[in-house]
Formats: sequence, C-alpha cells, structure tokens
Amino acid sequence: MHELSICQALLDEVAQLARSHAADSVEEIVIEVGALSGVDPALLSRAFSIARAGTCAACATLFIEPIAVTVLCVACGTRSEVPANRLVCTTCHDFRTRVVEGDELRLRRVALRPTAMHAAQAS
Repeated sequence: MHELSICQALLDEVAQLARSHAADSVEEIVIEVGALSGVDPALLSRAFSIARAGTCAACATLFIEPIAVTVLCVACGTRSEVPANRLVCTTCHDFRTRVVEGDELRLRRVALRPTAMHAAQAS
C-alpha cells in the first residue's frame, strides 16, 4: 500500500510547516487528489489515520478533494473534462489529447494551532 508512504511524506511536510510557523499541532489538512494520480482516496484516508499517530497531526482531520481529469485536444484545441478511462476529446472525438489536470496530488491547505507560549505572546 503506497498510500502509507504518501501519508508519511505528507506528514513530514506538514510537520515542517508547523515548525516554521511555531505551531504545536495541526487541526486539519486539505489535499487534492487527481483521478489519474494513482492514489486511492479511501486507502489514503485509512493510511492517514495510522500514519498520524504520534505526530503533530495526531488529532488532525484529513479532507480529500477530488480533481477531475481535463484534457486538451491536439487536433481541435478543445479543453474537456473526461472520465479517467476515456481520454478522448469530447468535441471532435480525437484520441490525441494531453492531460492538463487530474494527475496531481497536492497539499492545498493546513490549519495549524499555535503553541501556547506563542499564542500568549500574541495577546
């Protein structure tokens, strides 16, 4: 299950963000997962619940936002949202397309909780 190693890399990145912003914990993590990313959102969610234990994101909620597949047709220039298993232009039905969206896995947002000492200084 490569989703576990993806979660570990994600949590490493989140921990680095938390340190750089003097945060003591993470409340939520929002990621975008493209239909062609090779990542199963359900498995990723399960792996996250295991991988977060003992990290600054131990109580964090993971939100997964799907990204649809969009292709650009080389023949007619149309940009189309298509099913992941049919990368064909919806206008001219040509098969010569280029994926422009839907193959990414992206960290979108992290909600941090500042350390108690840092929060007291800000008051």
